[in-house]
Amino acid sequence: MKRYLALTKAELRLFLREPFSIVFVLAFPLMMMLLLSAVFGNDQADANDVENGMLVWKGVTPASYYTAASVAGIVGALGLLTLPTRLTTYGEQGILRRFRASSVSAPAIVAAQLTLTAVMFVAGTVLMAIVAKLVSGVDLPEDHLGVALALLLGTTAFGAIGVLLTAVLRSSRSAQGIGLLLFIGSWLISGTAPPRAVLPAGLRDFGGAMPLGQLVDAIQEPWFGQGWDTTALLVLAAVSLVIGAPAMWLFARE
Repeated sequence: MKRYLALTKAELRLFLREPFSIVFVLAFPLMMMLLLSAVFGNDQADANDVENGMLVWKGVTPASYYTAASVAGIVGALGLLTLPTRLTTYGEQGILRRFRASSVSAPAIVAAQLTLTAVMFVAGTVLMAIVAKLVSGVDLPEDHLGVALALLLGTTAFGAIGVLLTAVLRSSRSAQGIGLLLFIGSWLISGTAPPRAVLPAGLRDFGGAMPLGQLVDAIQEPWFGQGWDTTALLVLAAVSLVIGAPAMWLFARE
């Protein structure tokens, strides 16, 4: 336990010294939220806009929509980009080998990274909600427990994806390049940029089925006080288990 806590504290200090990580995990989603909220506004009259037979903004204002969606973007950036880039860099520098030589297990290493992820998304969520409230006057989350559960399952799901990318790619350059491609691609069609309701049917369905699309739904429903999206929560739990188990096995073998 002491090793885990010491490792987590060290990881947090290192993370805060990396401008790239801070920009993509906190600054990028925050800037995009402010930009998109400024473009589409916070007019309640827009809440009932319909496109392709669907509510574009899910019954809330555009600013409220993007606040909740941008929180999902933070988790996506951590899992698809930051986590695999950090772990592959550690592998290249021999840090993982030294950890294991010091009897620090692979699960402990991953647990420290997931704890760091949880700390950062909590900080990002609080920052996002406060800034949105002050700048746009949007409402704070209605159902805190539902949002917390969605974020917990999102963290484990994207943590599993990040560990799998680490085990498969091995190179930090590959992890950064492919992670960035996956994140931007997911961000564009999962409802964190244009709402999925305005996308063509094929893209809309594909984006909604992706883990980030499921996370957007899982966060937005309780955030807006519209109940829990049980399907999205179950999908995120399934991703955590189905991808997490082989990902940990592959990572432990490295």
